[in-house]
Amino acid sequence: MIIKINNGYQVEAQKYNNWALQRVTDSKGGRLTDKLGKPTPKTIGYYPDLSLALKAFYTQRLIDDNEVLKIDEYLILLDKTNRELSKKLDSLNVGGDDDESLS
Repeated sequence: MIIKINNGYQVEAQKYNNWALQRVTDSKGGRLTDKLGKPTPKTIGYYPDLSLALKAFYTQRLIDDNEVLKIDEYLILLDKTNRELSKKLDSLNVGGDDDESLS
């Protein structure tokens, strides 16, 4: 299963609770493809659940902005971003803490 986050990133659900955060575009916004033109996303990290993969995406998004920040500015921005993500995940009920097994 593939979950599109935006035009540049997606999360691929793989076997054994492995979630891969993938970049699907290059730095200029062009699709990443092989020699035959087939889409070839680049995996930038593996995570044990969707919430951690999304947290990594939000952190990567800050890095992609390519701004020059002081450490305290970055930490404030990261904290704000993490709170934003936490609210979104709570509203979607995404996370590993209260998962019920399927029968």
